[in-house]
Amino acid sequence: MIEESSLLAGKVVIVSGVGPGLGRHIAEHALAAGASVVLSARSRHYSDELAAELGERYGAERLSVTPCDVTDDEACRSLMDATENRFGGVDGVVANAFATASYNVTLEEADVDSWMPAFDVNFFGSLRLVKAAIPALKRRTGGTVVFVGSQIVRRVRAGRGAYASSKAALLTASHVLARELGPYDVRVNTVVPGRMWGPSLHTYIGHLAEQRGTSFNEQVDVMVNDVSLPRLATDEECARAVVFLSSDLSAAMTGQAVDTNAGETFH
Repeated sequence: MIEESSLLAGKVVIVSGVGPGLGRHIAEHALAAGASVVLSARSRHYSDELAAELGERYGAERLSVTPCDVTDDEACRSLMDATENRFGGVDGVVANAFATASYNVTLEEADVDSWMPAFDVNFFGSLRLVKAAIPALKRRTGGTVVFVGSQIVRRVRAGRGAYASSKAALLTASHVLARELGPYDVRVNTVVPGRMWGPSLHTYIGHLAEQRGTSFNEQVDVMVNDVSLPRLATDEECARAVVFLSSDLSAAMTGQAVDTNAGETFH
């Protein structure tokens, strides 16, 4: 059971890209911290299921589901309108929607246009979401934006150019927005996860083990040996960092990147 607190009491937080991994944990930890939460994804199928589950625990009156394709300006504006109509305002936006990209495909081998889907969601989609939220955030005191980055910007790998570049561009955009929105008391930060123990990583390790002819546990050991702590970070631990960045505990922080990677890299 998640320990409840009042860190986000009275705040309204939108979480985009809600799925069974990090998005779910961000939503639940925000609720446990006292926020009202809007669950958003392109499809509402999983969001509806999650809202029903979390509503029983935290109260349905503190939850709302509004589908949003972050690559669509009108959908992003509609998300903000629906949130203000339901809860009276927007205090925080967590840009968690993301698109993966090809592995082991170099720029020489790729069509440059093949990079665009990752940029459309990870970079431009995040910007569309935040741009739509700016008027609502400025109407409140102490608004927050949290981008979900990736450790790949710290350890760049050949063949991951589209994904790495889209996340690196997002990190730079967070610095720009921190400067632009700071005068309105709106803070913009980025959480930078490393390998997170959750559904996606579990599936990925299974594929690696099969490809390499090793066991699942052997692949886990390889990853654990690559970080400083004797374990991998989890989705939940990253979600707690998002709550911290959305709360007044981080009131003096903007334009910052908080790495939650079990000591995989230091920055």
